[in-house]
Amino acid sequence: MKKALSLLLVLIMLLLTLGMFTSCGGSSEPSVKLIDIPLTEEEYAFVVKKGNTALKNDYNSFLSEITKNGKFQEIVDKYFKGIGEKKGQPVGSNDAINDENTFVVATNCPFEPFEYLGEDGLVYGLDIEIAALYAESRGLNLVIKNIPVFESIFMQVDSEYADIGMAGITINAKRKNLYDFTDTYYNASQKLIVSIDNTDFDNCTSAEDVEAVLATLEGKKFGFQTGTTGGMYIVGDEDWGFDGFANIEGKQYSTALIATTDLANGNLYAVIVDEAPGQAIVNSFDDTSIGNKLDVFFSTLNSKYFSDLLWQGIRNTIIIAIVGLVMGIVIGLLIASVKVSPKKNIAIRILDKICSIYVTIFRGTPMVVQLLLAYYVLIPGLLGIKGVSELTVGIIVFGMNSGAYVSEIMRGGLNSVDIGQTEAGRALGLGYGKTMIRIVIPQAVKHTIPTLGNEFITLVKETSVLSFISVVDIKSAIDQISTPGYSQMGGYIVLALIYIVMICAISLLVKLVEHLLSKSDRRKGGKGKVLKR
Repeated sequence: MKKALSLLLVLIMLLLTLGMFTSCGGSSEPSVKLIDIPLTEEEYAFVVKKGNTALKNDYNSFLSEITKNGKFQEIVDKYFKGIGEKKGQPVGSNDAINDENTFVVATNCPFEPFEYLGEDGLVYGLDIEIAALYAESRGLNLVIKNIPVFESIFMQVDSEYADIGMAGITINAKRKNLYDFTDTYYNASQKLIVSIDNTDFDNCTSAEDVEAVLATLEGKKFGFQTGTTGGMYIVGDEDWGFDGFANIEGKQYSTALIATTDLANGNLYAVIVDEAPGQAIVNSFDDTSIGNKLDVFFSTLNSKYFSDLLWQGIRNTIIIAIVGLVMGIVIGLLIASVKVSPKKNIAIRILDKICSIYVTIFRGTPMVVQLLLAYYVLIPGLLGIKGVSELTVGIIVFGMNSGAYVSEIMRGGLNSVDIGQTEAGRALGLGYGKTMIRIVIPQAVKHTIPTLGNEFITLVKETSVLSFISVVDIKSAIDQISTPGYSQMGGYIVLALIYIVMICAISLLVKLVEHLLSKSDRRKGGKGKVLKR
């Protein structure tokens, strides 16, 4: 009863907090503006796997065809002039198999007007309509994969999880050495987003004027999306022909939208971004109040697609955390049993060394690195297995990672059991294995329940890195729901509340299990199957 009351009080506090955020204000005036001076000259193209000449040539032929018949210009006018009805495409399953009957596109939303999510859950944009026309003309089923991390588009294509990548991708000699590109289809440039009261660039009329101002900005922070031309322009990159600005501090973000949010919060001097998406982002900052962002977020969540997406994210998070913990307990018990076993023969000593290496590898590398290696390198490259589900990879990696940590938890639990229990079992004629299984391990597991509960909580929170291999978890679902209305601020508040509720529920469950086990021991008078000397 007390535990239920505690959870109820937590929920009430969360609702009050949410109400406070909703009612609290923010500026209803524009907070940022775009400096309408192009800083670079870039060419956009679509990326395909190196050596996939057949697809590259066929797509080039298609681009030439729709350019000649006027269809390409018609699509451009839709998204840049608002002429005509925009056609959206459904987001496909990230587990979609890339075969001869599908045309799998890897993209990164939001990048309006080239690719972005609408409130109906469909993907819109110039790139997307071109891809849809191509798939229709070739009799293929179009699958759109919205990849949360821009740079992962290249890995999706290189590992053959996708046929083609598109997200306003700029081509240069360095990228051409690694990938193949279609013909150029759009010319673009980088521009600056600054706070609305910034007057430093008011007298600038050219890129040279802007760069002269940039050279005087000692220690200012500039935000940019990771892996994009904007970052290379600020930091400098010889292969791209950018000298960079040694006096400026560059700061990387997963999207330019999040960088602009940080700018609006006063943590950056400017953001550098592609011109067309930059204008769309600036337009979304007309009202920066948290209450408005929450309203927009919940309005988007009313869509069946996005509400289903959130439940899918919650379900995937719970599945991966639970199965990962179960796998971790099994693996951890096996490793711990080997570690505490007498090293009387060479086989046990070899197993002990193997277990030590296993624990060192999984405890010595971040979870996200393990996910990337498994999904992009080990499975498709070394093992040659294609079409493996992202969810399956996530479960396996989480289980193996958890096993390394649980092994140390279990080793401590096994060592905490009085040696007399083992000796008593052996005195009764039980072998070492049966003694461990029937007597020692059950007691050790009881001792480790609180720590295993902490491991479960850790796994739930670490699922947020699953977006790196395109698994829909709670965070990636919230990111997608926040995208149509550019309501990341509201989305992150809801994300925090969801995690808090889940963690509180898990904590109560762990305490309930502890209570039931201790109650069971009291009924048995502290005896049961426990053997004493």
